[in-house]
Amino acid sequence: MRTDTYKAIMDQKADIMRASVGIDYDRYTIGPLSFDYEAMLADAGYDLDAIRVIQSRSAVGNTPLVELKHLTALVRAVSEPGKGARLFLKDEAANPSGSFKDRRASLSACEAKKIGYRGIAAASSGTYGAAVASQAAKAGLMCIIVQEAFDSRGVAQPEIAEKTRACEAYGAEVVRLSVGPELFYYFLIVLKETGYFNASLYTPYSILGIDTLGYELARQVKSREGRFPDVVMATHAGGGNVTGTARGLIKAGAADTRMVAASVDVSGLHMASDRDFNLKTYTTGHTGLSVPFSTWPDRA
Repeated sequence: MRTDTYKAIMDQKADIMRASVGIDYDRYTIGPLSFDYEAMLADAGYDLDAIRVIQSRSAVGNTPLVELKHLTALVRAVSEPGKGARLFLKDEAANPSGSFKDRRASLSACEAKKIGYRGIAAASSGTYGAAVASQAAKAGLMCIIVQEAFDSRGVAQPEIAEKTRACEAYGAEVVRLSVGPELFYYFLIVLKETGYFNASLYTPYSILGIDTLGYELARQVKSREGRFPDVVMATHAGGGNVTGTARGLIKAGAADTRMVAASVDVSGLHMASDRDFNLKTYTTGHTGLSVPFSTWPDRA
């Protein structure tokens, strides 16, 4: 009997996931839509100070805070007298692979190296794949990135092709698939056959890695201006950027700072639809794709 059929692999999902990351997620599922988020993060064993040290070793974080003086002036020119906020940008493009996703990948690479995995794998069509590939190279680990790259006609989104090249430039092997349920199926096969560490976006290591963004931002503003920011705005897709930044703000003492999520509205499109796949021309900062993983911790 074949052991690699779709049903056979899906029946092994829990065991494959447990072996690839060492976590039994069932321990933290406490209801149909409930997850013991804080317990899972605490069990990961990394506090904020440890994460900051780990990230500094691979040149992640401590990104510059830049005041956008011209944009502030423009806002004030069209605002009522006395209104118009001062605008600052946290330049996450200064991270090694060019996005905040390096914060997520850094802790996964560290954990994989510490435990003794010889490689890491992730399913990503965009910036996270490049981040994992970059951090794997820094840690001396093998890397496989599984991409949802094509629709059924073989047409790929241009920015996904760009991320393919970035992953390969960092030394990763890239598997390119068409949109649909085979992505997760094939990713499970990769984990099972290679024994690599699962650097999923939704492990506690990846989630905790974002806390440093909000923490740094709060400390930088407080140091320069003598106060915490009034509002922090972050792009929103799966929710990790928003929730991680908010946690970091709270850990820095900026509990009264307002957190705002900014999304592109693609209501009516479906994330696993072959017809809809190339109707969106970007892979991040989007919403309106239903609630695909409602019990996964940082999914909104």
